[in-house]
Amino acid sequence: MFNVISRNGRVFAAALSLTSALALMGAGAHAQDTLAKAKESGSLRIGFANETPFAYATPDGELTGFDIEVLKHISADLGIKDFDGGVTNFGGMIPGLIAGRFDLVTSAIYIRPDRCKQVAFGEPFYVLGDALAVKAGNPKKIHSYGDIAADPTLKLANTAGGTGLRDNAKALGVKDAQIVIVPDDASGYAAVKAGRADAYTNVSTVLETQLRNLSDSSLERASPFQQPVVDGKPRYGVASFAVRPADKALLDELNKRLVAFRDTPEYAALMDKYALTKDDAVQPGMTTAKACAQ
Repeated sequence: MFNVISRNGRVFAAALSLTSALALMGAGAHAQDTLAKAKESGSLRIGFANETPFAYATPDGELTGFDIEVLKHISADLGIKDFDGGVTNFGGMIPGLIAGRFDLVTSAIYIRPDRCKQVAFGEPFYVLGDALAVKAGNPKKIHSYGDIAADPTLKLANTAGGTGLRDNAKALGVKDAQIVIVPDDASGYAAVKAGRADAYTNVSTVLETQLRNLSDSSLERASPFQQPVVDGKPRYGVASFAVRPADKALLDELNKRLVAFRDTPEYAALMDKYALTKDDAVQPGMTTAKACAQ
């Protein structure tokens, strides 16, 4: 295991033994209120999973990503300008937070009821769900898996490994006979261009990034796209940062600034910078409380 420490946005690696990690657990993590301590030191210890484009270290050691840039913006006027970044695997973020290794964790963490019992989430950053690539102009007017299910002549391309996406489509009524399995992403886009499929499905941020890199005027992302909901339960992720439940003062201060920042052109520009679009934005009425209850 390695701990990555960032000073003024720079990241450096240092070995962290299992013994020392265990020793941190429960060892006076709240000897001082986290918000007060962060204001005094001007820094927060951020746990992240090196997930591009959300929170990651660049090859030259820069701690960056959409989540990180948002957190820097909303914490700056609190006097917090330095993030000490600790990299871990995704499954280690919440345990590391609870153990006191981090003050805050972020890396496209979905707000889920089971996690809400362990940590306190900020208000949503964005939605991470499915997306469709279609021919330019979206001639078949496909804006949901339900649209495909409603017309048996329509075909949906999906990679062999995209079982979660395929399950979402099937849950909304898409039949096996409508699904065209392709070996890779490039083949999915080629299938749409050639007319062998009417749409290609992928994770939203992946599809958006690939379409931008392809720069192919004959393809576009279907927008708007209705994310799958089955039996009242969303089959997509609503993501944010998390702190320990005891750190309500820190959470309240960050949330107040986050909610105000989300409605600005600067936030929209930041989303675009990291291949997040209006279809990935937090919709009116979407709150952490609702996500925790679903």
